[in-house]
Amino acid sequence: MKPKKKFSYKPISLKDILREMKHNIDLMIDIAYSAIKFGSKEIADEAYRLEGRIHELTYLLNFQIIQTQAGGIKEAKRLEPIVVMGYSIDKISDALSDIARVVYINSDITDFTQFFGIWGVPEPIIKIKVTKGCKFIGESRQEIHFRSQHGVNLIAIKRNDRWLFDRENFVMENDILIIKGEIEPIIDLKKLCCDEEPLSFEIDKEKKKFDFKFENDEVYEQLTELKRTYVQITDISETMIELALASLFFNNYELAEDILEMEELMDGLNIAFEKDLLDFAHLVESPRDLTGIMRIVFSCELIADAAANIAENIIKGFKPHRILQKAIRETDEIVVRENLSEDSYFRGKSYHDLQDKRYKRGFHIIALKREDKWIYSFKPDFIFDEGDLIIGLGPKETVEEWRRCVNPEKYKEE
Repeated sequence: MKPKKKFSYKPISLKDILREMKHNIDLMIDIAYSAIKFGSKEIADEAYRLEGRIHELTYLLNFQIIQTQAGGIKEAKRLEPIVVMGYSIDKISDALSDIARVVYINSDITDFTQFFGIWGVPEPIIKIKVTKGCKFIGESRQEIHFRSQHGVNLIAIKRNDRWLFDRENFVMENDILIIKGEIEPIIDLKKLCCDEEPLSFEIDKEKKKFDFKFENDEVYEQLTELKRTYVQITDISETMIELALASLFFNNYELAEDILEMEELMDGLNIAFEKDLLDFAHLVESPRDLTGIMRIVFSCELIADAAANIAENIIKGFKPHRILQKAIRETDEIVVRENLSEDSYFRGKSYHDLQDKRYKRGFHIIALKREDKWIYSFKPDFIFDEGDLIIGLGPKETVEEWRRCVNPEKYKEE
């Protein structure tokens, strides 16, 4: 019998625990969806490893609170948001790990995820090949600054038969980069990598053939409807994580209320998807092949529930602990909010215009409030205007530059 792995306790501060949990859950989101997008068990194993680490951190979090805090009921109430955040991130990691491990129970899951495609997905995951002439060759991931300088996330590197996930890894010729980002920054990066191939998910040289026959109008129509709902579900669940942490960081009651409304929307979308998937099953030779896609959508619902659990704390009136806010502030990617001023470079520009790296600075706009309405999804022709309250997510190293684009007078250089 294989001996059980022993857990060794190493002292770590609450702030460092929370910071690492936030960093790992951000990473897990990209890794989990990459696993099913590329049908990679190696990527799924990395998601499983991160899930294990988050479990350890959750234990440490609770242990630290029990060991060091003895301030009675008043202090216990102040620490409630920290406990809830730790518990919720732990549950989100479980769900993301389940999404990644779908490749083990449904090897054909890529047939669906790749059909769901690039276009219409807010930040698709694709592969880029590093070819001769790329200026990144020989540089480390940290030196290249993919997010702040190029507006994309580098999730992993495939080198021959090995997958590399560490920040210290160097980029070499013929590497396959797994990238997540909006279309225009991805296209720009492909040019810098001298990759002239069309946008693609395919890693293997031999392209896989999609089994479904599109000449059957009923098959195509139902798959298209499933795709629309699936993209909504995965996008909303991911957005809910970002907004839940933002509502906690800013102690924003309005955001928290909207998250609970989004959770109700997710419930409806999940029911609709399940019904449509069951209707579609009779068109499939082996309905059991649909197991994976159903598990993914179920896991997204669990993610939405965990995000709503964080938001409920704000509704109840709990104030975010300063340790929690400090931990979130010190992560690689931070959430900031800023009002768009009269002299803003964003004013009068479309969402498409703001994908230009002069304005983007690696930031992704996750929400915008205009008068009394919050907006979470942006069409390319959406126009930004003075007074808009923008919540952005991006790298610490470019936050001041991004703020100067949004509100030049307030953040003018000394």
